[in-house]
Amino acid sequence: MGMKTVQIRLTEAQLKMIDEKVNEGKYPSRSEAIRDYVRRAELLELFNRFFDLTADKPISDEQLERTREKLWREKYAPKLKQERAAKAEG
Repeated sequence: MGMKTVQIRLTEAQLKMIDEKVNEGKYPSRSEAIRDYVRRAELLELFNRFFDLTADKPISDEQLERTREKLWREKYAPKLKQERAAKAEG
């Protein structure tokens, strides 16, 4: 998956938080930290939509776990694998 360069504006507090995570070694760069935060926001959005769609229907913990596993396997694991492969190449 190709990546595009974008310019964003962050508050000093937001940038400080990102830099702290990079300095702690949780991320190799600001860019990777921001990409991870975007992935987490995507996941949160999907869960919010899921809960909106199922708000009037009871769902068991087992059904929720199966849905989470499927979502991870189909949407997030392939992206993570591609990003890791791209990082290893370059």
